[in-house]
Amino acid sequence: MTTLAALAETLRPESIELGPSPSPARVVEGDPRCGERVLVDVPGLEIGVWEVTPGRFLSAKNDVGEVMHFVSGAGELTHPDGSATTIAPGVTVSLHAGWSGEWHVTETVRKVYAIYRAAIIAHGDADA
Repeated sequence: MTTLAALAETLRPESIELGPSPSPARVVEGDPRCGERVLVDVPGLEIGVWEVTPGRFLSAKNDVGEVMHFVSGAGELTHPDGSATTIAPGVTVSLHAGWSGEWHVTETVRKVYAIYRAAIIAHGDADA
Protein backbone atom coordinates (compact mmCIF):
# COMPACT_ATOMS: atom_id res chain seq x y z
CA MET A 1 0.00 0.00 0.00
CA THR A 2 1.35 3.44 -0.87
CA THR A 3 2.09 5.87 1.93
CA LEU A 4 -0.60 8.26 0.64
CA ALA A 5 -3.11 5.40 0.55
CA ALA A 6 -2.22 4.52 4.15
CA LEU A 7 -2.69 8.19 5.10
CA ALA A 8 -6.07 8.19 3.37
CA GLU A 9 -7.19 5.18 5.44
CA THR A 10 -6.06 6.87 8.66
CA LEU A 11 -7.71 10.23 7.88
CA ARG A 12 -11.11 8.98 6.74
CA PRO A 13 -11.11 11.69 4.06
CA GLU A 14 -14.65 10.83 2.94
CA SER A 15 -15.96 12.45 6.14
CA ILE A 16 -13.63 15.49 6.39
CA GLU A 17 -15.56 18.72 6.01
CA LEU A 18 -14.21 20.78 3.13
CA GLY A 19 -14.10 24.52 2.69
CA PRO A 20 -14.51 26.49 -0.50
CA SER A 21 -11.85 26.15 -3.20
CA PRO A 22 -11.54 27.90 -6.56
CA SER A 23 -13.24 26.15 -9.47
CA PRO A 24 -10.97 24.93 -12.27
CA ALA A 25 -9.77 27.85 -14.39
CA ARG A 26 -9.92 26.13 -17.79
CA VAL A 27 -13.33 24.46 -17.96
CA VAL A 28 -14.06 22.56 -21.19
CA GLU A 29 -17.54 21.29 -20.29
CA GLY A 30 -20.00 21.57 -17.42
CA ASP A 31 -19.70 23.63 -14.25
CA PRO A 32 -17.26 21.77 -11.94
CA ARG A 33 -17.16 23.07 -8.36
CA CYS A 34 -14.42 22.35 -5.82
CA GLY A 35 -13.96 22.00 -2.09
CA GLU A 36 -10.73 21.55 -0.17
CA ARG A 37 -9.16 21.08 3.25
CA VAL A 38 -5.41 21.65 3.53
CA LEU A 39 -3.99 19.41 6.27
CA VAL A 40 -0.26 20.16 5.96
CA ASP A 41 1.29 23.28 4.45
CA VAL A 42 5.05 23.57 4.87
CA PRO A 43 7.66 24.95 2.47
CA GLY A 44 7.72 22.72 -0.59
CA LEU A 45 4.86 20.41 0.48
CA GLU A 46 1.08 20.60 0.76
CA ILE A 47 -1.11 17.67 1.78
CA GLY A 48 -4.88 17.84 1.79
CA VAL A 49 -8.26 16.57 0.68
CA TRP A 50 -9.88 17.94 -2.50
CA GLU A 51 -13.20 17.33 -4.21
CA VAL A 52 -14.62 18.30 -7.60
CA THR A 53 -18.08 17.86 -9.08
CA PRO A 54 -18.65 16.52 -12.62
CA GLY A 55 -17.27 18.33 -15.64
CA ARG A 56 -14.28 18.47 -17.99
CA PHE A 57 -11.35 20.78 -17.42
CA LEU A 58 -7.70 21.23 -18.32
CA SER A 59 -4.96 21.05 -15.71
CA ALA A 60 -1.20 21.71 -15.69
CA LYS A 61 1.51 21.00 -13.13
CA ASN A 62 4.15 23.54 -14.09
CA ASP A 63 6.76 23.53 -11.31
CA VAL A 64 5.09 21.07 -8.93
CA GLY A 65 4.43 17.36 -8.89
CA GLU A 66 1.42 15.70 -7.28
CA VAL A 67 0.58 12.31 -5.87
CA MET A 68 -3.14 11.68 -5.37
CA HIS A 69 -5.15 8.83 -3.92
CA PHE A 70 -8.83 8.77 -4.90
CA VAL A 71 -11.34 7.82 -2.20
CA SER A 72 -14.58 8.31 -4.16
CA GLY A 73 -15.96 9.26 -7.54
CA ALA A 74 -15.42 8.33 -11.15
CA GLY A 75 -13.86 9.74 -14.27
CA GLU A 76 -10.69 9.80 -16.27
CA LEU A 77 -7.42 11.71 -16.55
CA THR A 78 -6.13 12.08 -20.10
CA HIS A 79 -2.36 12.49 -20.33
CA PRO A 80 -0.39 14.48 -22.94
CA ASP A 81 0.43 11.30 -24.90
CA GLY A 82 -3.29 10.49 -25.23
CA SER A 83 -3.27 7.66 -22.68
CA ALA A 84 -5.84 7.75 -19.91
CA THR A 85 -6.01 6.78 -16.25
CA THR A 86 -9.33 5.77 -14.74
CA ILE A 87 -10.36 7.70 -11.63
CA ALA A 88 -11.95 5.38 -9.06
CA PRO A 89 -11.77 4.69 -5.33
CA GLY A 90 -8.44 3.11 -4.41
CA VAL A 91 -6.53 4.44 -7.44
CA THR A 92 -3.26 6.29 -6.75
CA VAL A 93 -1.79 8.53 -9.45
CA SER A 94 1.51 10.40 -9.60
CA LEU A 95 1.85 13.42 -11.89
CA HIS A 96 5.34 14.82 -12.46
CA ALA A 97 6.22 18.50 -12.69
CA GLY A 98 5.44 19.62 -16.24
CA TRP A 99 2.40 17.32 -16.63
CA SER A 100 -0.63 18.72 -18.41
CA GLY A 101 -3.84 17.03 -19.38
CA GLU A 102 -7.60 16.88 -19.05
CA TRP A 103 -9.87 15.76 -16.24
CA HIS A 104 -13.24 14.26 -17.18
CA VAL A 105 -15.19 13.80 -13.95
CA THR A 106 -18.44 11.83 -14.32
CA GLU A 107 -19.18 11.38 -10.60
CA THR A 108 -18.00 13.76 -7.85
CA VAL A 109 -14.38 12.90 -7.08
CA ARG A 110 -12.65 13.16 -3.71
CA LYS A 111 -8.93 12.61 -3.28
CA VAL A 112 -6.13 12.91 -0.75
CA TYR A 113 -3.25 14.72 -2.39
CA ALA A 114 0.38 15.66 -1.81
CA ILE A 115 1.74 18.52 -3.92
CA TYR A 116 5.48 18.99 -3.83
CA ARG A 117 7.85 21.50 -5.36
CA ALA A 118 9.97 19.81 -8.01
CA ALA A 119 13.14 21.57 -6.74
CA ILE A 120 12.68 20.00 -3.29
CA ILE A 121 12.58 16.49 -4.75
CA ALA A 122 15.50 17.13 -7.12
CA HIS A 123 17.56 18.46 -4.22
CA GLY A 124 16.65 15.45 -2.10
CA ASP A 125 17.76 13.08 -4.88
CA ALA A 126 21.12 14.84 -5.16
CA ASP A 127 21.83 14.18 -1.48
CA ALA A 128 20.98 10.47 -1.70
